[in-house]
Amino acid sequence: MKTTVISSILLLFLGVRVFLYYQNQPQFADGQLISFKTELHSEPKISNRQTLSANLGNRRILIITSSWPQYHYQDSLKISGKLESRVLKNGTKIFVLFFPKIEKQDSNNFLEAIVKIRQKFIAIFNKTLPSNYSALLLGITFGIKEKMTDDFFNELRITGVLHVIAASGMNVTLFGGFISAIFSFFLKRQLALFFSIFGIFIYVVLAGFEASIIRAAIMGILAFSAQILGRQRLSAYGLILAGYFMILLNPDIIFDIGFQLSFVATAGLLYIRPIFYSSEFIKRILGNSLVGEDIATTISAQVATLPILLANFGIYSIWSIVVNALVLWTVPILMIIGGIGGVLGLFFDLAGKSVIFLSFPFILYFEKIIDVFSNFGGILKIENLSWQLVSGYYLLLGVAVYKLKNFKI
Repeated sequence: MKTTVISSILLLFLGVRVFLYYQNQPQFADGQLISFKTELHSEPKISNRQTLSANLGNRRILIITSSWPQYHYQDSLKISGKLESRVLKNGTKIFVLFFPKIEKQDSNNFLEAIVKIRQKFIAIFNKTLPSNYSALLLGITFGIKEKMTDDFFNELRITGVLHVIAASGMNVTLFGGFISAIFSFFLKRQLALFFSIFGIFIYVVLAGFEASIIRAAIMGILAFSAQILGRQRLSAYGLILAGYFMILLNPDIIFDIGFQLSFVATAGLLYIRPIFYSSEFIKRILGNSLVGEDIATTISAQVATLPILLANFGIYSIWSIVVNALVLWTVPILMIIGGIGGVLGLFFDLAGKSVIFLSFPFILYFEKIIDVFSNFGGILKIENLSWQLVSGYYLLLGVAVYKLKNFKI
């Protein structure tokens, strides 16, 4: 009764917050002159010009400007110009500022130092490895999106491993799970989980405190902390509260795919992954397999996030779980090599390059696996995924998890 009352009050408060938020959004019109200050939350896309992105309330505005001076993640800018409306192929209306007046503001010294470190990482990785390999390692290690060939990018997308190069919740959650699995071989479970939390914190620092990484890290740390205490119910409450306060602070976050993947992938590890270990028979098989932990973690995250992936990307490979199981064991290794090599490279260029070069055989293996499976076919394409199908999927999944959690063999 007490829990029901508290939950009702919190939901009512959230409902009022969301209503007021959308009632007070700024309105824009074609040809309107605007001036605003913003911080860049991602690196601009650069070709013969720069494409920046800013959010004003719940409205995303694209800024097209010249290739010089170059702007970077976390730059604080004052932008003035005339809005022009455009309609995308999918019918979405957006506003664009073409070559507005941009003034760079004084930025936080700490964040400026982070940006310089990121640029140094990019430079040393690019000097050590071929461009595709460098982009892959930068994405895996720091969530930094660097340009790679279209063919290589499509192979990652088709085989369902594109998430490993994105600063997403799935990446952080899987990373935490794999670190826990590695340390579990020679440390007690509680200590191994502690190292998982510490590893997530280090990843956030190296990734440059991107919003998607911080969201995923909060959820991941809550999950692993609860496991240390042996309280799954506590972890579930922590996950729900983390999601609640994130939505309370920014209601638009509910539509952000990074938030959705972070939340649902963490829930998958909390509720689906334990099912594999409730059966002594399956637990024995996974425990004796080199990729057993990877398979359990991969299936848990992918089963939980499948509708989100289909709804947003419209494509899913039937080989995805197989490919992920075959390559994801390399991700923690590559993150460690990339992290150590990057940090060493900040002080000793040659030492950093030498360590980064150790990643070459693992990336070569990674590339060959996705190259082989990308030619196997078996691609499931969904143009429109209705909310009824998504709701039905999660309802059936919830029933299955409830029935299987105490299943013994």
